[in-house]
Amino acid sequence: MIWSIAWRNVWRNKVRSIIMIVAIALGLIAGVFTMAFMQGAVDARIQSATKTELAHLQIHAPHFLDNNESGLFIKDASVLTNKIQSLDSVVAASERLVAEPFITAAHGTGGGRLIGVQPEKEKNVTDIWEHVIEGTYLEQTSRMPPVLIGNKLAKKLQLKIGSKINVQMVDFNGDLSSKGYRVCGIYKTANTTYDETHLFVQYDDLRTQLGIENDAAHEIAIILKSGDEASLVKPSIQKIALGNDVQTWKELSPEMSLLTDYMDEYMYIFILIILLGLCFGIINTMLMAVLERTKEIGMLMAVGMNKRKIFTMIILESVMLTFTGGIFGILIGSAITKIFETTPIDVSAFSDGLEKYGFATQIYTSLKPDTLVTVAILVIITGLISAIYPAKKALKLNPAEATRTD
Repeated sequence: MIWSIAWRNVWRNKVRSIIMIVAIALGLIAGVFTMAFMQGAVDARIQSATKTELAHLQIHAPHFLDNNESGLFIKDASVLTNKIQSLDSVVAASERLVAEPFITAAHGTGGGRLIGVQPEKEKNVTDIWEHVIEGTYLEQTSRMPPVLIGNKLAKKLQLKIGSKINVQMVDFNGDLSSKGYRVCGIYKTANTTYDETHLFVQYDDLRTQLGIENDAAHEIAIILKSGDEASLVKPSIQKIALGNDVQTWKELSPEMSLLTDYMDEYMYIFILIILLGLCFGIINTMLMAVLERTKEIGMLMAVGMNKRKIFTMIILESVMLTFTGGIFGILIGSAITKIFETTPIDVSAFSDGLEKYGFATQIYTSLKPDTLVTVAILVIITGLISAIYPAKKALKLNPAEATRTD
């Protein structure tokens, strides 16, 4: 009976109730869509970080990451790579050499991270080859060894296909080594900082310049069936790695770890701010509804309805009002989000700022089902909290005085 009365009371003032329901729905549509947009942007960044920049796991010699010293390398790297690839959860692995050279060109100088890769193996681990916008992916087109550079670095040093760069570094013996490379290709990823600092050459060319023994590697990159399994697979690889350091992509990139670990908290804080704003509107609406029915509530008390039932009735009115608007908001927000799961949102107007931090300019929304359940629960809690003050106000009414109120 209380449920029926409460539902009828919601619609006693249809205009006011509809306005409040629309306000709640609009707030949640904006909230749900923004959460999906933020999640989509983060998912794209994580995808870029794991597929293009880091892979899911990496192996290094102990202390190599402290200063990238060329003498700290993994011996018999191909043997270790083959053992790793035999694991069920591993899709591919590729050994690399890494150096930090000084680069000189006709129109400037720069530094960066020079990575020596075996092109066919590397294609199974990272997708840099798919981001080549001009030229080829480390194909030998002249007598000079090829180098693949990022679009940002190409613009900075005014390089184009066929340009020559001189690469200087300290080799394995501590001597200064200088070698010329010919630009064979230019790539462009979603991360301009990465594009400006990472160059790719063939493994044998860099090994020769560094003077390192055969089958050595500074880094082994590993791709798994699922990036979420990285921390679970790590112990198995650590056993095979023979004392070398194994790190997940989250350990290699702390900022990525923060994005994934705290993204849900950020989104819920955002939706709570929206619900907090709506809470004041709901309190105002329910308070008006209570004050308008002072005489009626007094009569109900006078004929024997106890305060607990009065309190419950007003609480239910608030929850029904909030939940009705919330359901519409969640459903419409989810429908809009579904559209943009396959149709990207173009934010290229902000490309300079976004690409500096590795975020894509074409974003697909992404929303987890459990997020919608949590939002629905938060909406109900908001309705409950919003009704407490108006309900308490009603309980303070004196039946005798309330029935005399005009």
